[in-house]
Amino acid sequence: MGMKRLLLMLLVPLLLWGCGGEVSASALAASPTPTPHMAVATLAPPQTILVDAQTPVATMTPRPTPTATLAPTPVPTATPAPTPTPEPTPDPDRPMVALTFDDGPTEYTAQVLDLLEQYGAKGTFFVIGKSLNQKTRPILQRMLDLGCDIGMHDLTHADLTRLSTASNTKRIERMRALISAQIDGGYDPHLLRPPFGNLNKAVRRACKAANVASIRWSVDTRDWSNKNPRTILKTVQKEAKDGAILLFHDRLPTTVTALREVIPWLQAQGYDLVTVTELIESSGESIRYGEDYHRKPGR
Repeated sequence: MGMKRLLLMLLVPLLLWGCGGEVSASALAASPTPTPHMAVATLAPPQTILVDAQTPVATMTPRPTPTATLAPTPVPTATPAPTPTPEPTPDPDRPMVALTFDDGPTEYTAQVLDLLEQYGAKGTFFVIGKSLNQKTRPILQRMLDLGCDIGMHDLTHADLTRLSTASNTKRIERMRALISAQIDGGYDPHLLRPPFGNLNKAVRRACKAANVASIRWSVDTRDWSNKNPRTILKTVQKEAKDGAILLFHDRLPTTVTALREVIPWLQAQGYDLVTVTELIESSGESIRYGEDYHRKPGR
């Protein structure tokens, strides 16, 4: 009986719908109420957006991706080379002497240079060709850096008066090449200390042909024989005069010891310690090649 009633309830609305009628409120009321889990979500009808045909639609231009801008690499500013400080010209009115050193370079030459640098003094070094090698390059370079002169003392310390003019000229040119090879940028020595101080026409002519001057001395400290620092100092104190050329040898430790007192003593007496070139040129004349000098001209 329950099943029949249910069928009847389903058929009555259909019959009425087919006849164009409406479902009565009573019939709808009789319809079973759906349970909560059977509820159907009601969707809102889609909306149509109308755009006025005369109103232009804004075109969205894509924003450009920003490109990273690299900072320009700074161009380094060239540091101007410092203007070299010119060597002070010795005052010709002041007393001066030239310290000269033979037979180097040796293991003691660097100590002599240390003393010259310490006291702001200069010297002239007459080197022997056979003593020059790769190890002596820094020593000769330092001589020039301190403002010293580099002169020639022959290839082997031979007595040049026993040789011909031609032989002496060749030896001088060979010495010049050896010294120049020791110096960055080269060097042109223009002074010759004849070994033993021996000089004759053959040596003079060779000097003139090679554009060098012969340099001897006015004060012989005889450091090579006495090897006594006190005796060396006393000789200097007794014989040193304005314009003198003093003879030392930078191959002796006793000479280094003596110089520790000789140099400050000479400066305390008011002497400027200059190179042979400065000594000669302070007289107002240039060095004359082929000439022999043993003191400042005019003294």
